[in-house]
Formats: sequence, structure tokens, C-alpha cells
Amino acid sequence: MTKKIIVFFMAALLIFQLAACGNMGQKTQNAEKQSPPSDAEGMDASDTEASAESAGATESEGKVANGKTLVVYFSWSTSGNTRKMAEYIQEQTGGDILELVPANPYPTDYNETGDVAKAERDENARPEIAGLPDSISEYDTIFVGYPIWWHTAPMIIGTFLENYDLTGVDIYPFSQSASMDTEQFDNSMDFVRENAKGADVHDGLFAEADDTDGIMDYLTANGFIQNSMGSNILIAYFTVPETDGIDTVASASRVATADGVMGNTEFIASEIQKNLGGDLFRIETVQEYPGTHNALLESAYNEKSDNARPELSSHIDNLDSYDYIFVGYPNWNADLPMPLYSFFDEYDFSGKTIIPFVTHGGSGFSGTVQTIQKLEPDATVIEAGLSVSRNSVSNAQDDVKKWTDSIIKN
Repeated sequence: MTKKIIVFFMAALLIFQLAACGNMGQKTQNAEKQSPPSDAEGMDASDTEASAESAGATESEGKVANGKTLVVYFSWSTSGNTRKMAEYIQEQTGGDILELVPANPYPTDYNETGDVAKAERDENARPEIAGLPDSISEYDTIFVGYPIWWHTAPMIIGTFLENYDLTGVDIYPFSQSASMDTEQFDNSMDFVRENAKGADVHDGLFAEADDTDGIMDYLTANGFIQNSMGSNILIAYFTVPETDGIDTVASASRVATADGVMGNTEFIASEIQKNLGGDLFRIETVQEYPGTHNALLESAYNEKSDNARPELSSHIDNLDSYDYIFVGYPNWNADLPMPLYSFFDEYDFSGKTIIPFVTHGGSGFSGTVQTIQKLEPDATVIEAGLSVSRNSVSNAQDDVKKWTDSIIKN
């Protein structure tokens, strides 16, 4: 069982904790809540003609980036949203946990506590903390959690931060508030930076207390969570966005995102990387494929008729670094695009696990998983791949997440 460092001041504090804690600047509303924090890429011409492609809580292994982790939190009310967030972070990271308990308990009346909190903020007070450890030098990563009080962090957080030499320590603030006002959280981040002298204060987490997916995404993005596959994942994909004037937003063969226009398969590959990490690798050819739909269909059809092996212009330099190879492609002529045959001819994936995903206009995998098994007989090819219709690509994030979660669990 993970060790906990929990400081109790007196039993009376537990008895008189209130059921509301949030932004003390909005006394009647911002209480802590009760619950815890495709081708042409997708255009399979009747599934026999070329389909040319146009166009991120999983059970995880916790880790600490650089040594021991401490999760520090202040949570005033019996609803305990900040406490719940802290405990969830502690469970996922495997760190220790420390509750900050004021030496002089706050009033049990919500409005009275709000008045005290406002006075402390106005005076930039440093309330005394009961039973603080003499040293926390064994920790080089500290999560610091708190509710929003009067548009910033409670002053007791300043007490904690100023009590220790935090030079070189990585600090990750986290908070929740019924108002979910990001400007107030930004104010609290400024307060943490001002008082954590010499520390590296990272961008914080501001989320609903019960948003475990959001918390996990934050922990994963900051390197605290590894999926069961580890980091040795390669996501290889082939994509040929059409460029012949099809409306970017309305087109069923490409996706407009905040990062620009992506081919359908490229978009799915990027979503897989958000969920699992790993490296992206685009399978590219020396020849340039046509940008117009009909010409692309004809080119793909001719390549298949000729059993062609288009020359590849992109190559994997460090294949030995990867154990899991995700391979994505559009369905062309109810088959793999011929550049995929070139790809599998070039590399020996013996002993590795290949996980296929496809974008299509209605024909799904069309036996391509079995084709990959024949091309790579000494690899493990996962048959439960991901098949995404061209009409669903732009809204496929949840489906991709469910699929990647199932891959990890199985």
C-alpha cells in the first residue's frame, strides 16, 4: 500500500468540516461539488475500385519523472473535491500525499470562512500549518492542489511554499472550482510562482474534480503515466490528401483541424498518438500521386493491375527501437494501397506486434488484415484493428480512445 503522510490537527476539524468549498469570492454559488473532482480516402468506388485517400481511465503503470513525488493539497470542505483530485493523482503517480491542515481551523460557517479568506488575501497573510514535516528534500516533484479562494490560491499555499527551499523542484499546481474560471486559476498560478522561489513551476491542471480522463491526459502529457506498451510504439501511416478544390470542411475525404488539413488516415494516426504516445511515421513515395479524385482512382487501379511496388522516399532508421507497430492506410480497391506492399517488402517485423487501422468508404478492412499476416508471417498481427468510415473520421476521437484503451487492456 502506498505510503501516506497525512497530518491531523484535531478530531474536531473533521467533525466540523463543511459541505461547500469553492471560490470564496462567490459565496452562494461556488462551493466544492459533492462528486469527485476515405478514402477517395474513404471513397471505395463500389468497394472494388480505388479508394483514394483525401483529405488521447486506463489502468496504467505509474511512474515518477525524476525521483520521488509528493502530492500536497489543501481541501476545506467535507465535499473534498480537492482531496479527491489529490488522491487520484497520488494513486496514478505512486507518490506520497500530504494534507495541509491550518493550525487555527477556519470557521465552520461558509460565509464566515469566506470573510476570513478574503482578509487573508488582502493582507497577503501566511496562516500557520499544523504538523508540517521538517524537510521534504527527498522529493523533486511536487503536485500542489487547492480550491480557488477569492480569485486565487488560499494563502495557506503560500505558507507551505515559503517554508522550504524548493530550488530545482518541479511543481505542478492543480485546482478545481465551481466557477471553472480560468482567469482565477491563472492568478493562482502567478501566486505559486511568486512563492515557490527557485522551483520550476509547470503549467497547471484546472479541471472538474470528477474529470478523471482530463486528469489522466494531464499526467500522461507530463510524463507521469505510461501505458502498458511503454514508449516503444511506432505509428506508421499512408495518406494522400486530394487537392482538387473539394471544400475542406465538408469533404468526406479530409479533415480540417486546428493544426491544418489532414488526410483521414493521418488524422486517425494523430489521435492514436495522443492516446498512447509513440512516434509518427508517414509512409511516402518518390512518385507524387494525383490531387484530383478521378485521376487518383485511376492511378491506384493501375498500380494494383500492375502489382506495382512504388519506391518509398521515407524510411525507418531505428526499427529495433519499436515493439508495437501501428499501420494505417486507406482501403484502395478492396486491398492495401500498393505503397503498403513496398513498406512490408522493405521491413522484417518478425517478433513485433502489428496493429492495423483503416479508413474507408464502406468496405472496412476487406481482408487486408489477413494480407498483412501473409506478408509478415513472423509478426503478431492484431486482428481487432480499427476501421473508420470516411463519414465518421472527423468525430472519431471517442471511438479511437475506446479502441486504444481496449488494445492496452488486452
